[in-house]
Amino acid sequence: MGHQEGEAPPEALLIRLARQAKGLSPEAAAALLPIKLSGNRWRQIEKGYERRVPFKGVRAPDPTLAHMAHVVGVSPERLDEVDRSDAGDILREILRSESEASANTDALTTREQQMLAEMVASTAEGFDLTPEQLDAAYARARQLVVERRASRASGGGETQRGRAS
Repeated sequence: MGHQEGEAPPEALLIRLARQAKGLSPEAAAALLPIKLSGNRWRQIEKGYERRVPFKGVRAPDPTLAHMAHVVGVSPERLDEVDRSDAGDILREILRSESEASANTDALTTREQQMLAEMVASTAEGFDLTPEQLDAAYARARQLVVERRASRASGGGETQRGRAS
């Protein structure tokens, strides 16, 4: 942790390159995290320092680094390679938990949930929906999913409401 100003630690370079490879800004990447982290703090972690006088180095705590790595697709083994094996172990547990959750066919992985949320958010922005309108639209979408599953389970094609007259 004895890096100097302008020198990012190896794990920070790894995270930055992986984020850039995914085409994400620090704000977009931070928004994908299940933990609270600002885009500004993401940048500080990638740089390895805060803009302060005197210089103050920044090193991500292991859980934070594990979640950052997960979002940008860095493997636990790559964290091990940059001497952050504790973060690698946490990431292994994140991946194990996701794998167990996805073994249940009804469960969405964290990534699937995030992708679905991003699609809904983009659509909501396109319609300029208020949070209340978004809640109402979500409730209606949920109702449609339930109706369609019930219809498929009973052997029906479309719901009564969905049939053309």
